[in-house]
Amino acid sequence: MPIHPLRLNTALLQYTGEEPSSTTHYWQVHPIRIDQNGVPHLEAGRGMTQECIEALCKAVLPSLVSNTGWIDEDLLAYGSGMSGPLVFFRPSVRRPIYFGRGAPLKSGMAPWPALVMVASPRDLSVYVVRGDKRPELSTPLYCAPFYNVYYNHKVCIGQSKIPPKCTPSTLDAWSEAFYKSAFTHPNANNEDFLLQGTLEKLWGDLLSGKRKRFPYSWLKPAKKTLKQLLLEERLYERK
Repeated sequence: MPIHPLRLNTALLQYTGEEPSSTTHYWQVHPIRIDQNGVPHLEAGRGMTQECIEALCKAVLPSLVSNTGWIDEDLLAYGSGMSGPLVFFRPSVRRPIYFGRGAPLKSGMAPWPALVMVASPRDLSVYVVRGDKRPELSTPLYCAPFYNVYYNHKVCIGQSKIPPKCTPSTLDAWSEAFYKSAFTHPNANNEDFLLQGTLEKLWGDLLSGKRKRFPYSWLKPAKKTLKQLLLEERLYERK
């Protein structure tokens, strides 16, 4: 591969508050002048503008400002770049649920609740919502009663194959990673998810056909709405 020489053109200078914890940031762009001896000199700078930032992103990481194309109707919100986060909805469905070795239940067909998922690099959280319509900002969230889920709604990924990035095009891959995972053990107490009963009782009834519909009334509220979740993920601006 041929080596192309590089020329120093521009410098970026960052200014911050005097305290280490300061959140004040100011950036300036400085042209570089090369004198007759080949020595670079810093010229007068100007403040960074949005146009300048976009041009820098296009040059360094085009995926940050590239067109996303088709937007899935179940996509609720997403952050820029490949790291997301990606927030999306999945309506209720009847499909297989898999239980791993050591779980007290056998795999089989069962009705799943409607879900809201949050995907970040190597990280997946899951909530339940009532109804199959796309949730609104005011929609309350409920705890997801699944093995492998912690009390803070995060999923133990284990050996599940998850996508390497969190962009809108990976929505299906992230949801399938959860649907097709092997649920092996509880990562929290029954009362962390349910107002009544146990995880084993709930899924045992659904798998056996004793219960035809998912019992949303059993679920413990997550004490947040979709809007509050988006605020936590920094995907919604307060008005």
